[in-house]
Amino acid sequence: MRKTATALIGASLILSGLGQAAWAEPLSGKEAVKQMFSAKGAEVELLPVAGQTPEDAALLQQVVKDYAYYAAVAIAPDEELLKSEATMLVANHHSAEAASAAALDGCNKARKGGAECVVAAVVRPKKWEQRALQLSVEGTVALTSDYGKKGERAMATSAKTGFFALAQGAGAQDAALKACADKGASDCAIAVADAE
Repeated sequence: MRKTATALIGASLILSGLGQAAWAEPLSGKEAVKQMFSAKGAEVELLPVAGQTPEDAALLQQVVKDYAYYAAVAIAPDEELLKSEATMLVANHHSAEAASAAALDGCNKARKGGAECVVAAVVRPKKWEQRALQLSVEGTVALTSDYGKKGERAMATSAKTGFFALAQGAGAQDAALKACADKGASDCAIAVADAE
């Protein structure tokens, strides 16, 4: 269904990796897990776009509903939604703001002219509220399943790309930062860390 809907919309889809923000002080693993939303279930918020038809809004809702949070769709208002290569959907970011920025960047690079792109939809976890730490679905699953409970460990995240990396053992923070950067991110920072 996802492939069919994507083909219908004729959009260029960008599925980004994972990763999030640079925190002043990393949270402990225990504190970080308390901040996580359920990895199951998301909510789509359609944003008002001048000139968008109800049919286009319904199509966006249908296409976006199955994507992993945090996701966003940006569209070129002066181009036809079904035919525009500028329509961009990005998913698996660590915040709706980061997903929106990535979608807008891709959309504006691909649009053929006319008005700047606008964000038409965002996907957040169910019952979303602002929290000290937000992670993508994949980041949430990794933190809750693979972070570990003993010894030195760390999680590095990239707000711009959504990438992340986990590391355990001596030098875990340096290893997590390197692994995150090796994925192609230039803004990796330690979001979660434990010394023991």
